[in-house]
Amino acid sequence: MLSRAIFGNEATMANSDHLLGALVLTTAVIAWAEVARPLRFLNILFGLWLIIAPWLLDGGTVAGSLVGILAGIALIALSLPRGKRSEEHYGSWDRFIV
Repeated sequence: MLSRAIFGNEATMANSDHLLGALVLTTAVIAWAEVARPLRFLNILFGLWLIIAPWLLDGGTVAGSLVGILAGIALIALSLPRGKRSEEHYGSWDRFIV
């Protein structure tokens, strides 16, 4: 979200980073709830956008583009499920918890 201030991104690239940063943070916070864990898969799509955006949008600097690509890779890796889910049960919601 701070790409314009830190890396000098401008125009559509800066706008994309602002919007996507807010969406990633909102999705991550909502996905903390056990029954909303599948929402983290949206962050995989957002990570893919971070990776391809430097080639599709103008206004990005080299440093901003590289950081965006690395952030996209990290976001995808951190959004993949790992470990066991909790032993608690959520009634009819159990089938939706991934």
